[in-house]
Amino acid sequence: MLRQFAQYTRTNLQVRIVSNHMDGVLERVINTLLNDDIKCFNCATEFEIQASELEQQSNQLYTTRYNCRGDNCDIQYDVQIEENDFAVSFKANERGTDRSDSLPDISKFSRKESLQKESHPARKIMDAANALPNAIAILYHNQQQLQDAQKIIEDEGMVQDGDFHRRIRANIHNYTAAAYSFEEILRHNVEPHLPTDDLIKHAKAEFEDEHEVIKALRTYAQHHLALPSSIAYFSSTTIEDSERTITVPMDDLDNFRPGDPEASFKPVEGDHIHVVERVNRHYKAAENLVDTMLGVAEEEYADWVEEYREVTSFPEHDGA
Repeated sequence: MLRQFAQYTRTNLQVRIVSNHMDGVLERVINTLLNDDIKCFNCATEFEIQASELEQQSNQLYTTRYNCRGDNCDIQYDVQIEENDFAVSFKANERGTDRSDSLPDISKFSRKESLQKESHPARKIMDAANALPNAIAILYHNQQQLQDAQKIIEDEGMVQDGDFHRRIRANIHNYTAAAYSFEEILRHNVEPHLPTDDLIKHAKAEFEDEHEVIKALRTYAQHHLALPSSIAYFSSTTIEDSERTITVPMDDLDNFRPGDPEASFKPVEGDHIHVVERVNRHYKAAENLVDTMLGVAEEEYADWVEEYREVTSFPEHDGA
């Protein structure tokens, strides 16, 4: 079972960020708002302003003067940042203009939990933790398609229906494509943000060993548009040890080499690739890697993630 760490759960906790000075959390939240596409109303030059430049005027009000940095634009702004329990707002008016009875020249408003979610250091960890179960779920779905086909073969014998064989080839192709997507998500979206301790390195090595042949099958399918799969019967001295299964004959691969040092058919022993066995081993290694990564991350970042869940949850209103 995948770790509960990967599930985003909403809490009923309310976080108030108010103090006599701008603390680090509030500064991070305000910077996120300020960096969100705020532009001069005259020349459309983006504001370059940070929370550290603001002066505190009251418990929840911060101000500064800002000169537009656009070419040939000399507009000066009076900037106000106001925050409360639930939100942060930005207003900017051209200096010397009375705007008390009209809309500000520039304004922006955002809920605090949205800004917290975007700015919190644990966001990428949580995104990575959620990406892993999504990727493994797609892999699982395609594995089950091949499991269902294998069950039909075991129950009905050497099925001769052409559509059935085409579906098998499509299922193999879909699994190898899902395996490629899983590897890409792992490499680019997850690994940069989750720990890489010895437990994870061991699970990753086991996964890569199983991934080599699956990756080679995908590359072959890309070049040839289909895999030469078939149903083979392997007899034994006992009926219990005999087997009908989906295979890819090695002779039909025409000595194909994908050209990728991390993908080849070298690990295959014998003259057939036992597809369902390979897929099952690959899926098990992928699932173990996901579970290991999430388990280590959950232990290492538990306090950090709990804080993230608290500050990014929507507070409940008492209706008063």
